[in-house]
Amino acid sequence: MSLRLFALLVLGLVIGRVHAGPENSKPDESESFTFIAFGDRTGGPAKGVAVLESAVEMTIWIDPDLVMTVGDLVEGQCAPKQWIEQHEEFRSVMDQLTMPWFAVAGNHDVYPAKRSSTDNTALFRQHFGPLTYSFDHKFAHFVVLFTDEAMDYKDPSKNQNMTQAQMDWLREDLASTDAKQVFVFVHHPRWTKEYAGCNWDDVHSIFVDDGRSTTIVGGHIHTLRDDGMRDNVHYLTLATTGGWSKRGFDYASMHHITQFQVREDRVAIVHLPIDSVVPVDAYPGEEYDAIKELQRGEWFRAEGQSSSTGFEIQITLNNPTTKSMAYKFGIQSMQGWTVEPEFGEITLEPGSSGTITMKLIAQDGHEATEIKVIGRAYYPHQRGEVQPVSIHKAVALDSDAG
Repeated sequence: MSLRLFALLVLGLVIGRVHAGPENSKPDESESFTFIAFGDRTGGPAKGVAVLESAVEMTIWIDPDLVMTVGDLVEGQCAPKQWIEQHEEFRSVMDQLTMPWFAVAGNHDVYPAKRSSTDNTALFRQHFGPLTYSFDHKFAHFVVLFTDEAMDYKDPSKNQNMTQAQMDWLREDLASTDAKQVFVFVHHPRWTKEYAGCNWDDVHSIFVDDGRSTTIVGGHIHTLRDDGMRDNVHYLTLATTGGWSKRGFDYASMHHITQFQVREDRVAIVHLPIDSVVPVDAYPGEEYDAIKELQRGEWFRAEGQSSSTGFEIQITLNNPTTKSMAYKFGIQSMQGWTVEPEFGEITLEPGSSGTITMKLIAQDGHEATEIKVIGRAYYPHQRGEVQPVSIHKAVALDSDAG
């Protein structure tokens, strides 16, 4: 083998190793999917609907397989007519999702109005669906449990117990699926100290006996809370997606959605604050090019000439972009001179221009050979942000000015 051939073979091996990367860097090829969960919507101001709209928009950008909730979808605890109106408002936002979403019943959704003995469970079933149900998706099993069977939560030891009928249904339901992962959604986080005395330990034992990796997600307390793993069960509580924030827990209270990246043997969970996700097309190349063009400053001209009273600056602005733009302009501070007007502003449509004259009058004993004129264009991005572009122009004054 020649020395040259040997060198080429060695080089090829080195390059091959560089391209292949470390031995443990092989991408994970196991099957996976993503879903999103929303926190409580109710109990907050009317602007909570706008938060929900932002959550839906973020979710569409992420494009998960499905969306779960944790209850308290409507303000509820009211007469049927008002309940239906609230339901229609909620659904009108949620139905904009481009993937299936699933309802969970919370106390606001089903409790009766004050001085009424009729609860709203029938309305919930009619307009949202069953109180307890399950479904399979790929290699995962989703379970929705009803945690307001007694229509009260003030005394958990008495009214936050799971009925035997629902626990029997849960055992049979889990036995009916061979899914690798189990996800359970409830409203009340009965595993926390606030629910001491209820029979959640009996429910927990059902999941322990089942043996599969299980993630149980609740709401109601309007605060993020991670209680970690207990046996094979991960307990997690969401905060809000439009509901009121809990005072005294500012560090853990936020409007958010929660993303679950699911594989057969593990789950990665992250909370995404509202408005923290930016779509890939948020900053198109043509906007970048337009701003670069504005930074060249050719849209702004300033010319000076003497006048009978002092000096005049003629400012010409034009709009080279495809968007309506606001402009501001003025003269850098000059002691001993009067400027009329001191500053100005104008809005120009695409392709149009405007001319403004500013007058400078020197007070006795004050002279200047040059002034600086400042122009600023405000370029509007398609997502609402505005990028200011400032240009400074030096204008010489005639020797006999003033």
